Amino acid sequence: MLKQRRLVLALVGAALLLSGQPHAEAGAPPLNQTHRDKAHKFSLPFFKDWAQVPVEVGEPYEVAKFCDAKGRGQNRDTFDPDLVVVRYLRPGSPAAAAVTPSDEPKLPEDIPPEMLELMGDRQVADAFDAAMGGFAYLLPEGVKFPKQTFKVIESDDKVPGKLWVFDLPVPRRTQGGGKPETIFVTIASFEKDGLEYALRMMCGGPLRKDFEKPFAKVAHKFVFFDSKAGEVESLDVLDGVNITPKRRRDIEKGMVTGWDVIVSPKKQYIVIYSTKSGTNHALAKLIAERIERIREQVYEVQFPPAAPITSVSICRVCKDRMEYHQYGGPGGSAGYWNSRSEELVFYDASASKKADVDTLAVLYHEAFHQFIFYSVGSVSPHSWFNEGHGDYYAGAKYVNGKFKIEPFNWRVGTVRNCIVEGPRERTETKDEQTGKVQVSWGNKGYTPLQSLVGFSQEEYYSYIGVSYAQGWALIYFLREIVPNNKKYAEKWGKILDVYFNTLKEGVNRPAPRPEQDDGDQPGDEGGKGDGGGDDAPEPPTEPPTEPPTEPPPTPPTGPDGPEKPPGDGGPDASEEPIEIPMFFGRGDPKALQKALDAAFQGIDW
Repeated sequence: MLKQRRLVLALVGAALLLSGQPHAEAGAPPLNQTHRDKAHKFSLPFFKDWAQVPVEVGEPYEVAKFCDAKGRGQNRDTFDPDLVVVRYLRPGSPAAAAVTPSDEPKLPEDIPPEMLELMGDRQVADAFDAAMGGFAYLLPEGVKFPKQTFKVIESDDKVPGKLWVFDLPVPRRTQGGGKPETIFVTIASFEKDGLEYALRMMCGGPLRKDFEKPFAKVAHKFVFFDSKAGEVESLDVLDGVNITPKRRRDIEKGMVTGWDVIVSPKKQYIVIYSTKSGTNHALAKLIAERIERIREQVYEVQFPPAAPITSVSICRVCKDRMEYHQYGGPGGSAGYWNSRSEELVFYDASASKKADVDTLAVLYHEAFHQFIFYSVGSVSPHSWFNEGHGDYYAGAKYVNGKFKIEPFNWRVGTVRNCIVEGPRERTETKDEQTGKVQVSWGNKGYTPLQSLVGFSQEEYYSYIGVSYAQGWALIYFLREIVPNNKKYAEKWGKILDVYFNTLKEGVNRPAPRPEQDDGDQPGDEGGKGDGGGDDAPEPPTEPPTEPPTEPPPTPPTGPDGPEKPPGDGGPDASEEPIEIPMFFGRGDPKALQKALDAAFQGIDW
């Protein structure tokens, strides 16, 4: 959801966003596994039944992550234990001089100024100390976070280090009786010649009694340099793929046990997938083939790119929902596209070896986000256009070598319900000092169309389930209903083409930007979610006179009745009420507003 994990966030922030399941056993599992890192040569012990989870390709600081592979327990009343390793090179140090410049972690260009002020050129431990004040929002009003003290320790190979142990209050999550929940945090930091590793270990406060001593043991058994670590294996399957040497190295260094990689037939996509004990090879092959076919048959036909698309994206398929969230998938999401890492990320929703309609629906949704980003010119369109089309293509069915678009069943029920409820209540409040008008919305009914199309990503996501359903209904209306109705076609028929072409022209940059071997990637996320692609101001809001608010066609009914995927009353709805494919993108406010104005010019709202 958001997303480039920064150094400090990797230390203390990421786990705050994910609620998890507590382990069902008494005490922590035994520390009977050893990880020897081939890319960086450190080693450490980790727990029985835990597995290494890949880190995002190109991630500048996080180098290893470990989570409970069995997901024991289902009560979401605490935070799952996890273990993350962060690596940092002090600029100008002997360690930094010894590595290839393109392999040296760099501070991202778009890091927030306030975080940059906290971090500067400090080491991991210093950055952690300085950044704790940045988490004051987690504390009850008026309560300051106490300054943390550390204990001097050594790694198993005698490298000096520091150890922090503390509870972090999370007042926005409460236990019974209104008591704020806490997260138990252990940080260990080791530095030598300007190279530093930090281990961040976390679990829910109630689990502190189980994990405090084992976490400390992990820290003391950490080996800064392990001669038995081995070497990173070269992936011959990447030969001939249009990626930079650095990106290839990053992919190779990021491969972990239980994951494999294939390349799509035309070498347009790299599919990295969790093998699920060796059973997912056929699924990965199917995904590699389908993603290229829908691009060729559908996306490229309806959205001719501004320039030939040469960038190669990663399509990462996690084995299940738990592994997807451990990798970094936002809570409540079914998948996401991240333009910075150039990854489509989702999970196998099928319990069988074959892909089911839910898995392919998310694939088609996310693949569109990737394509339209490059087709426009490395910019993400407004959410109604982007997410609406993503869901429109999620309804694609592949029959006899061709794609046919059907209503996307995840959204149909939601659209019907919000139409019955009517338009949302809209309230304006003017700030007497600044003169700015603050708009607030009710939480029942649909958003008037004129407001919906101008919504920023944040506004769109603030009412996420209905916004997605309305975006799908609008695109389905414009593509499937309008062309067959002369009256509608006169009024609504040119909206999509005008919006796309105006945005593509207004962006005025090539698509995509050639990759550089310095680790820079096109795109700039706006937080996990739909990623900052919608920065245009909101137009005036009045209900449209002819909005496409008729109930969509009834979904096809099979032998077991209508399909009900997660998020619209499907089999997993009780566990995860909303399943939303997301992405991280980048916006161009002026071009976006120009495209919006042109597309809806003359519309009598």
